[in-house]
Amino acid sequence: MEDWLNDSRDLKYNLSSSGCEDFYLKDFLKLINEDWSVFDTIYLGDNDTLGSLQLRQEIAKSYSQVNVNEIMVANGTSEALFCLFNELLDKDDEVIVPFPAFQCLYEIPKSIGCKLKYLNLLECDQWRLDIDKLENMISDKTKLIIINNPHNPFGWTLSDNEIIRIAKIAKKHNTYLLFDEHYRFLPLTEDSKIISSGYDLCKNILEDHVFATGSIIKCFGIVGIRIGWLLSNQHMLNLCRDYKDYITHTIPEITDCIAYLALKNKEIIISVMKKRIIANLKYLNEIMSRNQHVFEYKKPTGGIVCFPKLKNSINTNDFCEHLLKKYKVSVLPGSSFEIKDHIRINIGVEPLKFQYAMDLVEKCVDDFIKPESIV
Repeated sequence: MEDWLNDSRDLKYNLSSSGCEDFYLKDFLKLINEDWSVFDTIYLGDNDTLGSLQLRQEIAKSYSQVNVNEIMVANGTSEALFCLFNELLDKDDEVIVPFPAFQCLYEIPKSIGCKLKYLNLLECDQWRLDIDKLENMISDKTKLIIINNPHNPFGWTLSDNEIIRIAKIAKKHNTYLLFDEHYRFLPLTEDSKIISSGYDLCKNILEDHVFATGSIIKCFGIVGIRIGWLLSNQHMLNLCRDYKDYITHTIPEITDCIAYLALKNKEIIISVMKKRIIANLKYLNEIMSRNQHVFEYKKPTGGIVCFPKLKNSINTNDFCEHLLKKYKVSVLPGSSFEIKDHIRINIGVEPLKFQYAMDLVEKCVDDFIKPESIV
């Protein structure tokens, strides 16, 4: 995946990444009505290992059941997951994860020596999490269940009732439950309400057996600041904080400040991003409707990615490479998720750019319907 994303980074029509189109700092400051003086008091010394108090307070405002003592800010959710997995899991622990998934969610437990059980979403109705199948996979050796909501790459979201049901199943079987909630700031609806957090909904049910990771960098177009966080009970948070001391120790105060400003102005930023994404989703739905003979498509309901299937035995690597070579458009081949028949499309770019890129995808489809046109 990273090789493909690196090769696509400078393309004008890059639909392969997993975040909203990123800001330049000057444009970010203009949007939130700040100027460069906001950085005048940045301290170039060590930051709190947990992240600054003002940032953690702002993060807590995005939840209903979270206080600052349950938050550890990290250099991206990958670091938060790395700390949690290494403190929570041991060799031979059993971990259940829906698949396909963000690689950190299964590769880190695998590196620890855990026994992974994969719930194949391609075998579930509408490619959504099948909770009955999930429960049937649990054994007396299951230590942790991982839920990615909204899902990357399929783009579905779980309802509050579904999340609570999963929590009750975890409690029944005495397993830990982790929610990876990277996209919860972007439900694909017109309103401004963010997606419910599994940590909020399940904390009173599972107490110290529930965790969550979160971030704003992909939703807010500031992926380069590499900010994520972990939500946990105090005991596990202390362990993860100590573990983090031996990795990066702290996050730079300047990125801490940018994250704080972004969260403080989240309604402004979310409004801009959702206007863009809703327009793109409408156009994407039209493209997919016209090309049902080529794509099997499930409309995403959260986040900024979807994962349609290419029909008719079209080789997705060939399709993506042809699209890249001839049309200078990048989408992510499913092989990056160890799935051969799908492609991931990002709907978080500027609408005119997205629409032009999708028109070129449609031309690429015609090439594969008429193989003699492929060069």
